[in-house]
Amino acid sequence: MTTKRWLLALAGTAILSVAGTIVARIALEEKAQRLTRDMNPVASAIVATLQSAALGETREYFVHLPEAYASDTMARYPILYVLDGEWQSGHTAATASLLARIGVVPKMIVVGVPGVDGKTRNRDYTPPDMRLDIGESPSAMGGGDRFLSYLRDELIGRIERDYRTTRPRMLAGVSQGGLFVVYSEIADPALFDGRFAHSPALWPENEAMVDRLETALRKESLPPGFLYLSLGADESEQMMAAFTHAVRVLERDAPVGLVWRSDLSVGGRHRTNAVLSTPVGLCKMFARDIPDACRAR
Repeated sequence: MTTKRWLLALAGTAILSVAGTIVARIALEEKAQRLTRDMNPVASAIVATLQSAALGETREYFVHLPEAYASDTMARYPILYVLDGEWQSGHTAATASLLARIGVVPKMIVVGVPGVDGKTRNRDYTPPDMRLDIGESPSAMGGGDRFLSYLRDELIGRIERDYRTTRPRMLAGVSQGGLFVVYSEIADPALFDGRFAHSPALWPENEAMVDRLETALRKESLPPGFLYLSLGADESEQMMAAFTHAVRVLERDAPVGLVWRSDLSVGGRHRTNAVLSTPVGLCKMFARDIPDACRAR
């Protein structure tokens, strides 16, 4: 399908040449790179806190509202929750805004879910049946089940009470946050309609999370939804091996209703892959019925 037909199908009125699309993609990547390097990730976002019973602590969150949210009081918006919100929600919101302007995705609300510190991040994003410290035995187990309860029972309810939201509801995470995204697919698959696991840390404990994904897929217990996995082409062999294993499992066992895609970002590294892959993943979710509409560069 040509770029012109793709944009006609998506936006109806937006027509860009192939060259224009390439320029837009490059500009998007450069803008996102600058955002992650130079800009306060919560600039222009609403900053709020929530006392969490599930976690036993006060947690901050950031809300990035789409353009015209205040003026168009009847509109409701899909919502994307972004883990590591203190350094991931800024570029994600900027990417979503630009893609919405050119008609590739709908306008959406982006909620940044920041951590407290490195120790707390490790606790939150590690599944409950995996060790917090793989170098120690015995080691405390992860608290991913409690963090999932915080999202499901507390934060999502607060956001959907305070803002005009609609489905799809989505979740994005990077590295260990990507591990949590895959864990959430298994533990509570209906909670999110779309998931984006960028550079997911699937290698710990002999790729145990990939084995659990395989078991869930073979039981055909996962409802319809969208799952996107991305990895930088220049990431470590350990990361690549686990990522490749997960892709093989999905190729073999994914049920018909689970739409999934995977990409390697050319030149992407662990630090930059999420920036490069976020526009591709969002495009592939919302243009999933249009073959070859979105490609990793």
